[in-house]
Amino acid sequence: MDSLIAMPSRPLRVGQVDAENLDQELLQLLKDPLIKSLSLIKNGLESSVEPEISLILQLLLYKYSVWTLGMTYGAKLQGLRYTTSRRSLKGTRSAPSGLPVRLLLIHGAFTVILPYINKRVRGYALSNSWPDTPSYDRRRRAWEALLKVESVHSTAGLLNFLLFLWNGR
Repeated sequence: MDSLIAMPSRPLRVGQVDAENLDQELLQLLKDPLIKSLSLIKNGLESSVEPEISLILQLLLYKYSVWTLGMTYGAKLQGLRYTTSRRSLKGTRSAPSGLPVRLLLIHGAFTVILPYINKRVRGYALSNSWPDTPSYDRRRRAWEALLKVESVHSTAGLLNFLLFLWNGR
């Protein structure tokens, strides 16, 4: 028994990726019946309110999982939880999950609110033909800026994923 060495407890990377996939599937499972029922009320209604339905569901899931429990439902199924260092908790207001409120608000804004805003702005720009306007038009410049921001975000996401695969954080 002396040959057994206690290894530090670190979550497996595959569990973290699975938790993210489970969260996306849960959102889809909740959203699909609502979208189908709206399509029965009025044809085309579901596409116009789909971003808001997703936003409301994501906010509810965030409130009742990360805010309250400190983990998403997918993370809970994988036995994972969000943590912070004890130093960062000193003198800050905590949510019911024990995580700092400020940190949760920033995380929620980046993971729930900003994707909704991007989806709405992109939809508005496409429906008003911003990509087809002349290159000197401010709408075209705004469209190109939006594309650059999306490219930077995608690149940062890819680098973050590669870094996660490399060191697990």
